[in-house]
Formats: sequence, structure tokens, C-alpha cells
Amino acid sequence: MILEGDQFADPEFRRGVWRQTATTVAMVTSAHDGSANVMACEWAMMVAVSPLRFVISVGPRHATHELIERSGEFGLSFCSDRQARLSHVSGSYSLNDIDKWTLADFPTYPAHVIAAPMIEHCALNVECRVAETSPLGDHTLFLGEALWARFDAERQPLIYHAGQYRYLGEQIPKD
Repeated sequence: MILEGDQFADPEFRRGVWRQTATTVAMVTSAHDGSANVMACEWAMMVAVSPLRFVISVGPRHATHELIERSGEFGLSFCSDRQARLSHVSGSYSLNDIDKWTLADFPTYPAHVIAAPMIEHCALNVECRVAETSPLGDHTLFLGEALWARFDAERQPLIYHAGQYRYLGEQIPKD
């Protein structure tokens, strides 16, 4: 069934559009003045190769937003397909209400360049300095320039589609 239109104010129509997308799942880490947070971020992606840059979208009501604004940096830990629970915990609670670090065993390691901790066992970890910010509706886009990265070529990324976590599937031929 094909649905079309411009009813973006209708939550059901918007949800239908969103359910036709797939993203990798990242956890954003941020820290400033003794406070650190981890937040699931479905809207995180690489947007340039030279210089290597990533963009994330964060709502101003999230504690992460303020920590990034104050510190001027953030960590991106793109989840492996074994980290759905960590993503779920980091995306289901707010630092404004509870210390998420105590809700799950988040394996961390000290970042090389930024203050925020990084999450271990991810497919990709990137330490970023905020290069630009841009308000976008009810979110802020933070464009981060990569300062340090590490990846595990043997780990597969966690995929998010239609409100569910997925494994990366088999390759499909181009023809």
C-alpha cells in the first residue's frame, strides 16, 4: 500500500515515513565540569571524508545538548550488533532523572583527545570537536570534526529500523 501526502503534522503519517528509514545506532558521550552522560543517538552519521566529519541531532531538552554546548566536543560510539541493550538503556532514560551509567554495565575507556568517556566493544568510536552547530526545528545539529577514531573491522554495526534493532543482512548484488 502506497501512502503519500504532506500531512507531516499527523503523528501516524510521520511515523510511517520514519519507519521506512534505517540507521546505524550510535551512543553519544559527553562530559563537562565533572558531569558525564551517554545518550542513544539514532541520528548520527558520517557526512564528509576530508576532513572526516560526523553530524548528530540532539534535542535541547536533553542533558547531552548542554554538555556538548559547554564542552565543545562529543564522543560517538557506533554500536556493534551485540550492544542493543546498552543502546536501549542509554536512549530510554534521561540524565535529568537518573544516572544512566548505573543502569547497565557500560564498558568504557578514556578518550585520547576529549574529556568524555568512550564505549568499548563498538564497531566504530570517534572523538569529535564541534565544528558547527545549526538549529533545525526541535533539534540542534552538531557537526563534529573527527580528532581520533578507532574501529573493529570484525564487529558488525547495529541497525535500527521501524522501531526495532536489526542485524546487518547479506550483501545484495548490484545488478
